[in-house]
Amino acid sequence: MSADQLIAHTLEEGQQAIDSLASHSLRIAELLAKTFPAKSLADVAKEMGPQMDKVTAATNPTCLALSEQVREEAAVAVGAFRAAEMWLRLKIPVVSDGNNFGVDVQNYAISELDAMRKAMEAFMTCGKDYHWARAEGIEKLKAGCKADSTTSESTETKDGKPEVKSTKSSSKTDSQTAGFNDYKQYLLNIDVKQYHTAYTSLTDIKNFYMRAHVLFAKNMKRLSDPRGEGEDGGRVHSMSMF
Repeated sequence: MSADQLIAHTLEEGQQAIDSLASHSLRIAELLAKTFPAKSLADVAKEMGPQMDKVTAATNPTCLALSEQVREEAAVAVGAFRAAEMWLRLKIPVVSDGNNFGVDVQNYAISELDAMRKAMEAFMTCGKDYHWARAEGIEKLKAGCKADSTTSESTETKDGKPEVKSTKSSSKTDSQTAGFNDYKQYLLNIDVKQYHTAYTSLTDIKNFYMRAHVLFAKNMKRLSDPRGEGEDGGRVHSMSMF
């Protein structure tokens, strides 16, 4: 593949990404409406409350699924924004004196896309802090559960001689140590917060898509042809001393 072909291919990828911004925003809006029905966080806490009884055995399935969904949507969005940024960079014209207002518009658009992309890159690790905080809480809960063991002895006669036999039994009970119930509430609050974080992250991704779409829709002429000369950075320019 030649340099010109690579540039043409990259421009095509970028254009496709730009054209898909609005549809991605609408898609995530539908996803939000389906995944997050109107309810208060207090209602969410009530629904998740019963899971605290088996919290030491499994991860909250709702929060796990939402965290994975945010990560995947963020990855898709980051890829689209990178392609759109590259399209813009290839549209930057040859450096020259004067008539650079369109180039300023391009640079502004690039800085906006860059800021939104970096914000979404952070969403890709949203589950890391959640799982770490949750694991620490579970550790505290497990510390409040201890095994109680009892030993009983009995004497039996064998071959005319007394023989002592001992039996041991153990049972695991919840030790009502100070703060035990508070740790359960702490874990519940972590789950509820992750639920809300997933909602706000997906909402931000939806809004970033729409902001980028409007940015291109309102400024496409300047962005694609910054000097109004029918020329851009889409082709390789050669420089000569003559």
